[in-house]
Amino acid sequence: MTLFRQITIVFTLFFLLMLAVVLAISFNDSRDYIENELYMKAQNTASTLAVSMSQESGDSAKMAVMAEAVFDTGYYRKIVLKTIDGKEIFKEERPSADVVPAWFARLVHLMPQIGRAQVSSGWHPLGILEVTADESESLRYLYSLFNKIIFIFSAATLVALAIIAVMLKMILRPLEKVEAQAEGVLQNRFILNEKMPRTVELKRMAEAMNSLVTRVKDMHDRLLELTNRNRRLEYTDALTGLNNRRYFMIHYDEILHSDDGRSEGSVLVIHLANTEEANRRFGYDRVNEVLKALANGAERLAGACGECVAARISGLEIAMLMPGTEIAEASEKGRTLIAEARKILDENAMGDLLCLAAAVVSYNGSTSREKLLSSIDLTLNRALASGCDHLETATQKDDLPTRKPQWRNLVTEAIRHGNLKPVLTDIYSENGRDISGRIVFELRKEDGEPVPYAVYGPMMMRLGLFPEYVHYALNYLVERNEVGADRIAMELPLGYLDTTHEFERFVAMVRKLENRGRGFVVEIPEQDLIFNTRETIESIVESLTKENIALGISRFDADERILAKLQVVRPMYVKMHAGRLLDMSDSLRESLLLLLRSVGIKLLIRSVESSEQLDALGDLGIEYYVI
Repeated sequence: MTLFRQITIVFTLFFLLMLAVVLAISFNDSRDYIENELYMKAQNTASTLAVSMSQESGDSAKMAVMAEAVFDTGYYRKIVLKTIDGKEIFKEERPSADVVPAWFARLVHLMPQIGRAQVSSGWHPLGILEVTADESESLRYLYSLFNKIIFIFSAATLVALAIIAVMLKMILRPLEKVEAQAEGVLQNRFILNEKMPRTVELKRMAEAMNSLVTRVKDMHDRLLELTNRNRRLEYTDALTGLNNRRYFMIHYDEILHSDDGRSEGSVLVIHLANTEEANRRFGYDRVNEVLKALANGAERLAGACGECVAARISGLEIAMLMPGTEIAEASEKGRTLIAEARKILDENAMGDLLCLAAAVVSYNGSTSREKLLSSIDLTLNRALASGCDHLETATQKDDLPTRKPQWRNLVTEAIRHGNLKPVLTDIYSENGRDISGRIVFELRKEDGEPVPYAVYGPMMMRLGLFPEYVHYALNYLVERNEVGADRIAMELPLGYLDTTHEFERFVAMVRKLENRGRGFVVEIPEQDLIFNTRETIESIVESLTKENIALGISRFDADERILAKLQVVRPMYVKMHAGRLLDMSDSLRESLLLLLRSVGIKLLIRSVESSEQLDALGDLGIEYYVI
């Protein structure tokens, strides 16, 4: 119950009590006065009329005429003349008029006021005259007084409540700002109240809240900086600023077991050869500058392709992991990088000494880390044997389509004929009940052979078929009840959500899904959030919040660029690969967990592959994991 409502109730009860007291005092005094006036009026009339009747020498007809004349004035309800022994000589009476509601008449309860006087003829008494006053006018007066008092009190109450509402609004405005500050802290937004209230007590409260918000913000910033510093120490190469070999291996293991389209792609490795003579002639610093320039080119190319990751995997080798990239496209990037590096070598007069070699190796879900590294080494050796600035490729063979028209036909036919079947992954359960799960659809070829989403998904996106896939998936969930989880999560690129007509169609389908009692969570890949502007992210988050659609971050690896945007995204949860979390040092892991808990974000650990990993996560105090 709001403060205004509480005050309204108390104030109304107080006014009602005051009204009751005023009515009781006023009506008691008025009733006593009116009853006394009625009695005096009746008694005076009875005395005057009795004197007049006594002069008629007992003529009943004349006395009756006199009584009727007085009765016809309308001020009396009954006039009766009785003999000494109680026999009525004449009687005039009218019924009580209903001039006020019956309940009011019962409430006031005016007693009949009767005036009595003796009528005589000389010294001989003729009888007793009784005159009963009519209380109708008195009741009408009291009822009018009652209505006026009620109206005055009601008007006064309304005016008082209006004044209280205005005063409360002025008083509570600083409290509302304090509430917004507290909610902001919970959502990782730190708001300072710059306009101080004039009320001394409220001003102190606002200053204290500002001080608290400032301290929490400082703590959050220090924790964020600590997490970023620990991450850089563990996963960043000190010379080039790229990711190091450790990060490359952990990241490759993560995407290899993913079902989101990253488990197939290419790896480009650039090797800088013949550095011994260059180090002797020009010095290590000059050669390192060349290596850093090569790393900058690789980082720029990696940033342009979204999911690509650049890393220094050995002293003289720069690698680019490019999920969902065909070997021809990766080779083109490799040649571009070699050309840029050759230009830098010639500008530094090292072109005759240093040599570049490049290897482009494809990978798929069955390519282990050891097999990948072995293939890279063999392909680099072939490139070095072929001469400077040479690029060699190695391809993993399969029987899937190789051309875009074939892929387009395969995917569109599967959507048209309903050959996409749901697969629930990342199931989050409590007490044996599936609470949520991430859904993807497996493609079935004409011969019944399944094609995982990780295989056809990247090509489907490049062909622009992803919106039709989402529509098919949501329509499938609405029409069929084959998926057991109460809440369904689906990974959606930011570019899809940023398209107005697709977003509206998506919201309409989610509403149908919710009408069937099933919740929905949008998962946005971390890389999409990193490489989009703050304004774009804020717009999409606001749209999802307005539609009451929950948000999560998938493919989370605690990149410092995404940690800085958590206060904008405000996700329900983030999903991280188990191997990545377990590979972290204690200091990095503890600072990351503390940072997420401080802003109320759940950490869901995916790809828990063994009981040993599960036990290790339990020892770390991880509360949520998915299987």
